[in-house]
Amino acid sequence: MKLNYLMILLIGVMPDAGTLEAQIPIMNSYPSAHATVYLDFDGEYVAGTIWNQGGPITAKPAGLSVRDITEIFNRISDDYHPFNINITTDAAVFNKAPILQRIRVIFTSSSNWYGIAPGVSFVRSFTWGDDTPAWVFSDFLGNNPKLLAACASHEIGHTLGLQHQSIYDTKGHKITEYNSGSGNAKTGWAPIMGINFYKNCTTWNTGTCAVRCDSIQSDMKIIAGSPNNFGLRPDDYGDDQTKADPVNIYGQEFSIKGIINFRTDKDVFKIDMHARSEIIVNLITGITEKNIKVNICDAKSETIATYNYSGLLQKNIDLVLDPGTYFLIVEDACDEDRRNHFTTKFYALSGLLISTEELQQLAIR
Repeated sequence: MKLNYLMILLIGVMPDAGTLEAQIPIMNSYPSAHATVYLDFDGEYVAGTIWNQGGPITAKPAGLSVRDITEIFNRISDDYHPFNINITTDAAVFNKAPILQRIRVIFTSSSNWYGIAPGVSFVRSFTWGDDTPAWVFSDFLGNNPKLLAACASHEIGHTLGLQHQSIYDTKGHKITEYNSGSGNAKTGWAPIMGINFYKNCTTWNTGTCAVRCDSIQSDMKIIAGSPNNFGLRPDDYGDDQTKADPVNIYGQEFSIKGIINFRTDKDVFKIDMHARSEIIVNLITGITEKNIKVNICDAKSETIATYNYSGLLQKNIDLVLDPGTYFLIVEDACDEDRRNHFTTKFYALSGLLISTEELQQLAIR
């Protein structure tokens, strides 16, 4: 039986001007995966779904540039990187995916058929098998790629079975439907299933959800579990510098999400610094497994800084680096006794790169 719950993220955003329609670049985040999320940017005629009680919908293209589409794809891929699921912009890949393990997300400038909302979807529609799409309204979000990606990751989460991450008071009364996380926009974090628009780092969460105050939702377990049944990737990142994944940097910001699959697993990331800059790195881990360590190494594999987790966002790596290539290495930090009882650990890294010239300008101001 379908759960006919509309999940709508009602956040007001002022639009900005000027976008270019473009040829859609073909991208896949994990081609070997059968489960598939199709990011559809070029317009769509939708009929015969639960959305069509008022008739067919002709959705216009999103009106985004190749650069914006690529950033949206990269941000969503980062959010879903720990899972055995492919994020794609290729309709042919979507059409070949199992009917019970796929969802289309339509990015469109046509929102007047629905109403005032940045996006909308049905809970668990990923497994309905009738290609009911999720929606992201680019006009409402001002064609801002960060906001569009945040909205899409949130709506995809609903299709995979997630409710909102909510906050309650000590008496069990709901304070807010959408958990906004903690910290400021630059160094704070927010749940993807809460208000995930305005923080540098967004992450999957384990916490109270919108159903009721005693309902604890583990986002990771629900996404990877039944009835989606695609699980986590066996090992999501390379273990040494020669296999390091490059970090996607958006302006000054970057965000990485991953899993430590086994006790000797290391996830290695590469950052190329083109100017002398300050790097600020924050670490967020799962609620129950917090023993994770981050090292920063130079091109000679010499450790420059080490960060041992000791509380949510209480500390961060903060240092100035000269131009060159550097590596972030994430690994398990448990002692030997704890290693004997190892469980998979989820983590998220958020960071800022601020050039020394920018720092000087800020100081002058």
